[in-house]
Amino acid sequence: MRASDVLGKVVAGRGRIADIVVDPDTMRITAVVVVKGPWGRLLGYERDEVRGPWLLEHFARLVLRRDSAEIPWDEVPAEIRGD
Repeated sequence: MRASDVLGKVVAGRGRIADIVVDPDTMRITAVVVVKGPWGRLLGYERDEVRGPWLLEHFARLVLRRDSAEIPWDEVPAEIRGD
């Protein structure tokens, strides 16, 4: 499966997949980040561990993270997971 097969897909009632969370040890998808509303690149700032210039972090908290949520991979519909 390629990231392009997952990114942009709609998870009913939750939003559109904007990012993929991967376990660095196993290289397996563990979760997806979904956003509501306009979809665009999140630049990594939807994740709490990403640090950057104060202005970008502030913007990310106000705009990018407000409607984002992380969904565990096993809760993503099977047609998106490719099962």
